[in-house]
Amino acid sequence: MEQFPLYQQIANALRAKIKSGELQSGDQLPTEAEISKTYNVSRITSKRALTELENEKLIYRIQGKGSFVSTSPPPRQAFGGSGKDVLLILPFAHNPGLGDYEKGINEYLAATDYTLNIQSNTIVGQRKLLQSALQSSHSGLIFYPVNSVSDLGILYQYHLSDYPFVTMDKCIQGIPFLSVVADNFDGGYQAARHLIENNHKRIAFLSSQKIEDSSSLRERYFGYLKALFEAGLTDPGMHDLTEQGLAHDNPASQEYFLRLESVMEQGITGIVAENDLMAIEIIQAAKERGLSVPDHFSIVGFDDIQLAGLIEPKLTTISQDFERMGYLAAKSLIGLIEQQPRVQAKENVVVPVRLIKRQTVKKL
Repeated sequence: MEQFPLYQQIANALRAKIKSGELQSGDQLPTEAEISKTYNVSRITSKRALTELENEKLIYRIQGKGSFVSTSPPPRQAFGGSGKDVLLILPFAHNPGLGDYEKGINEYLAATDYTLNIQSNTIVGQRKLLQSALQSSHSGLIFYPVNSVSDLGILYQYHLSDYPFVTMDKCIQGIPFLSVVADNFDGGYQAARHLIENNHKRIAFLSSQKIEDSSSLRERYFGYLKALFEAGLTDPGMHDLTEQGLAHDNPASQEYFLRLESVMEQGITGIVAENDLMAIEIIQAAKERGLSVPDHFSIVGFDDIQLAGLIEPKLTTISQDFERMGYLAAKSLIGLIEQQPRVQAKENVVVPVRLIKRQTVKKL
């Protein structure tokens, strides 16, 4: 493996401290003599390391006083080249109602020199797209992950490379990327609370995946649990369609039919569904079984996709502001690209949600 010259190793170490915030604007760096002692190198080597950082305009030097971190770091050039475009990777080619992500991103980018490039992982897969993007000339990446635990190896490479990277909808487990997410906890809480206010006592949370695999799903579930706890109600248990191989060995209609049958046997009258698509599938499965919503049970979805207001009965749901999330994701990413200090803290951006009352919740 190629070994960097000593002065570059020292420069890399100091550069990492500046980019991580350990050394902040105006902070004084170690002197040439201190660097020489710390790294057991000559004064010439320590001076060359500081000169390299000065040439990058990361530090400035004052005769007789020392070296200091620059107050306004220079804007970062495109990571892989000179392009001025940002990449959006989505886990779907087309999903009705979710297109406002793109609208919000383009709204923000319209006031900048950057343009948007969109790719879906439905054909080549998430990992291949991520590997390709890391070597590309894109200025940065907005990433909508399939879950919070897939492809952690390649994603950690983005983190190590200091690639301008923002996740949307979910956080990546164990990697401190800046994320723009809906207030999933409050959404789960509002959904369950609405059922409770309509006198439902047995309320189930249904999902198509395990809560360990998705930060957004986990937050919705925790919000649901809080509402039940405050009302003194018992959680009838997590119902995910991965149990007993249902999500893999049966067609979708059969999955929901079997899960709905299990739920109904427990006397459950209210359901908080992972998302609108699941809620709509459950409503269809109920119709095939001769049941009606909300007469036999009530249900609340999550997302407020376009179809939620078109089906019969119209779906009560939690609305996410997709356009706002896209706008803030673009704003956060450009902040990282341009090295704006307020963005460097990598604090997640949480966008409020709201309950949309329609026809699938009945008062008992």
